[in-house]
Parts: sequence; structure tokens; C-alpha cells
Amino acid sequence: MIEVNKLYVSLNEREILSNINFKLEDSNNLVILGRSGSGKTVLIKTLLGIYYPASGNVIIDGIDIHRADEEQQKATKKRFAMVFQNSALLDSFTVLQNVALPLYERGEKNIAYVRDKVLHCLQIVGLEDTISLYPAQLSGGMRKRISIARALVYDPDYIIFDEPVSGLDPITSREIMYYITRIVETASATLITITHELKNIDAIGNQILFLNEGKVIFSGSVKQLYNSTDSFVQQYLK
Repeated sequence: MIEVNKLYVSLNEREILSNINFKLEDSNNLVILGRSGSGKTVLIKTLLGIYYPASGNVIIDGIDIHRADEEQQKATKKRFAMVFQNSALLDSFTVLQNVALPLYERGEKNIAYVRDKVLHCLQIVGLEDTISLYPAQLSGGMRKRISIARALVYDPDYIIFDEPVSGLDPITSREIMYYITRIVETASATLITITHELKNIDAIGNQILFLNEGKVIFSGSVKQLYNSTDSFVQQYLK
């Protein structure tokens, strides 16, 4: 469970997040909505311990991520995986090497285990036949699916998706959404998705956090979002 309490974050003496409060139970999946510059990415980086709050706290399964000792911080951060907007694959690595990278970074030395684990995760996203290819040989949608496989490879408790369908055509977007919903359906991890897209958000999350200018203007369910009386939310939904 993630608890964020009275969180304020400032960067370069400018307040970016103001009085952020929410709780994410393990049985829920969170969608963070908002325009560019609303503070979505800063919030995620604060959850990961990259940015330190001016005040308030982030508690992940009982651990205050910013006040814990170094070993606790490392252990907590290892429970997160990130699927970046640009996929962030290494061009000189094969698909096998890209997906296996988190396992090697965590000290795994059993090559047979690594290969089996990578193949399993590639099967989940329907790309097990790409194992020997390089990123340049893949389409944008395929690269995104490879990055999902990489996120799954060490069985994280939390997966963060950063604008998962941004810049993709409608057909590829539907494919990516399909594989994300498979993760939701298997409950293999708690998902946190940053997006400005409204289409099918109920398939990837049941809890919404809406940020505008660094403040929470809505927190609740998808149904409650569409019933919100906030003028900015209504404008955004049109």
C-alpha cells in the first residue's frame, strides 16, 4: 500500500506539488491524470525517492521512503518497475539482453533461469519470437511491448507506466492497452499509470488522481470522475 500525506515538493525554489494526499491499496490500480506540467512526473519521482519533499511523507508498505535507512530505501525501490514513454531500450542490446537487464542488475547469474524468465515475459506480450532482434528492427509498438516485458521480468510489486500510448497510432494503442489490461486482470502487480488520455482508463485503473498546477483537484473512482462538478475536470472531459 502507498500512502501520501500532506506532500509538498519544491524544485529550484519553486513549489511544484502542494498538499498531495492519497492512499493506494494493493487491490487498486491508480491513474494519474493532468495536463503537461501539472506535476505528474514530479509526483512519481517523489514516490520513487528521487525527489525529496519539502514536507509531508510517502509511506510504502510501512516504510517512509525518504526517511528510511539506505538499505530500506534500496529494497523498496527494487519493488518498482517503470515503463518509460520512449521505451528506453538499449540499441546495442538484443531483446533478450534488454529484457534480462534488470535481473543482471540484481545479481542474477543463472543464465538458464534468465533466459527462461525472459521468454516467459516475452510470451506475455506476444513477442517471444523477437528474442534475438535489436530495437532498430522493431516497430514502436513492439518496442513498447518489450519494455513491458522488461518491467515484468523480476516480478515487481508496482509498475509505473509513463504515457503508455502517447504518440502511437490507434491500432498500436489498442494493442498496448490489451497487454496492460492483462496485467490488471492477473493482479500480478499494482499499476500506476500517468496519462492525459481518457479512453479506456477504467480498464487500467479503478482509482483516479487528477492534478492541475501541482494540486489535487479530484481523487476518486472513474465513475465519480465523470460526475465531478469541478469546472476544470468537466472541461478536460469534453
